[in-house]
Amino acid sequence: MGLLKPAEMQEVEAVASKNPAVKLQLKAEVEAMGALTKAYSVNPPAHLREQILKAAKGNEPPQQEETKAEKSKTNNSTKFWMIAATFLFLVSTGINFRQYQNVEKLNQELSISQIKIAELESETEVMVARYNKLENNYTVLTHPQTTQFVMKGVEGRDPNMRADVYWNAKSKMVYLNIKSMPAAPEGKVYQLWALKDGQPIDMGVLKGAEGLQMQELGRVPGADAFAVTLEPQGGSVNPTLEEMYVYGEPVQV
Repeated sequence: MGLLKPAEMQEVEAVASKNPAVKLQLKAEVEAMGALTKAYSVNPPAHLREQILKAAKGNEPPQQEETKAEKSKTNNSTKFWMIAATFLFLVSTGINFRQYQNVEKLNQELSISQIKIAELESETEVMVARYNKLENNYTVLTHPQTTQFVMKGVEGRDPNMRADVYWNAKSKMVYLNIKSMPAAPEGKVYQLWALKDGQPIDMGVLKGAEGLQMQELGRVPGADAFAVTLEPQGGSVNPTLEEMYVYGEPVQV
């Protein structure tokens, strides 16, 4: 690397004066370089050395020795600042690399945090939807104009089968809650019927065999009873009475 400018030397010297560790390291580097130079230096023969000194005294002005000393001092100073600049450059490079690693680590942690936040937001939306559904169910169940129909297994079926219907006289909406019924066989579906004056009214195909959440199945002006039959895939226009599973009339309060 080239020689340092005066301003750069002053900057390095200022850093070294404020940081004892840097100053000691720079001093050690200079001393090591000096020892290396001394170890590989070659002294001239004694008679040749005397001849050179005599020639120097006869031909050179007195200030020659002072000039050489100053030059040597300048060279040592230059070496010192070159080593200092190199050392500080290495230290700065190490610090910058460490900071880069820290920034990369923080970016990775930030990305992970953002993913977790997105997952929590999605879970929160699901929980809010469930809460709203439960709140709506509670409102339906406790509404003074809601009538409950408890459907149980008909003769020849499992008496423990049960599905409840809630019909609201104000909204005319029908809600179904299957509590205990076997899954429909492959190619078959359960279908709900409202019975009014002896006539069946199709209320639609059930979405599942069993579950705690209620299903909205449409509106009907009124009903004397409700029943569920097993029908071919897609449902039927009229109920298959031989495949009736549960039947129920309104609960008397």
